Amino acid sequence: ISDFISMPRSALRRRFGGAILQRLAQALGGEAEAIQPIHPPDPYSERLPCPEPIVTRTGIEIALQRLLETVCTRLRSEGKGLRAAIFRGYRVDGQAQGLQIGTARASHNIVHLFYLFQIKLSTIEPALGIELFILEAPHVEDHGPAQASMWDAMGGLGDSRLSELLDRLAGKMGAAAIRRFLPDEHYWPERSFKDASSIAEEPGSNWNAPRQRPLQLLAHPDRIEVTAPIPDYPPMLFRYKGKLHKIIRADGPERIEQEWWIQEGEHRDYYAVEDEEGCRYWLFRSGHYDAEKTHGWYLHGFFV
Repeated sequence: ISDFISMPRSALRRRFGGAILQRLAQALGGEAEAIQPIHPPDPYSERLPCPEPIVTRTGIEIALQRLLETVCTRLRSEGKGLRAAIFRGYRVDGQAQGLQIGTARASHNIVHLFYLFQIKLSTIEPALGIELFILEAPHVEDHGPAQASMWDAMGGLGDSRLSELLDRLAGKMGAAAIRRFLPDEHYWPERSFKDASSIAEEPGSNWNAPRQRPLQLLAHPDRIEVTAPIPDYPPMLFRYKGKLHKIIRADGPERIEQEWWIQEGEHRDYYAVEDEEGCRYWLFRSGHYDAEKTHGWYLHGFFV
């Protein structure tokens, strides 16, 4: 461009035509360049300005109810439901107060969504008053009508009552307090499950549990001291966190091999044991027993 930008415009016109002169003028700011903007689809957002500032909880609830009715009516007409919603109030002093909720399944149930906001509504401080309310639904998914059944009541994970219960629990205790696990294709117990992304996620495989598994599994097995006969007898005593446990019942061993395609290491021989107090534990020995005691014993879970 630097080679021809200073050339006479008449010479450029004779050689390249008038289009290059127009583009040069636009690049240098000498001529306006019209653009055709791409209009994004309207977001699922509604505004409610107030003639007078709102300072009471009742007024805030009325504003929330009206916004939910407008947004949910639109969602229902388009066959969609929200998975997340944000309710904001803008005060006369320029400060904003906001609440956010999430749902386990797409929903346009006004009563349910209002209850989720109502749990947190006391955290909004109107101060001198709120003059503008905005409700936004940044995460929206398809939500068609559920298939009605004539004989059997709807149940299981597809029951909307279950997802609404989980939403209420998450609103009170936090979303991290509720977890759902799905099977994962691994032999190692601590890698044999994964967190589900949502209540609607389907498992990719079946649970592989040839024997009973403990309800409480440690993320990392704890090393323990064990007294055991050889070669494959269950332990007779073990010490865990300074307490000695005498084993009166045991079942095993159940051998679980190492996943060689992930890492190398020893196999594990698991035993389900019960001590004299009636408590049940899941123990394992790593590797074969040998005289040099290079193997190790670990506690991996608790049967409740």
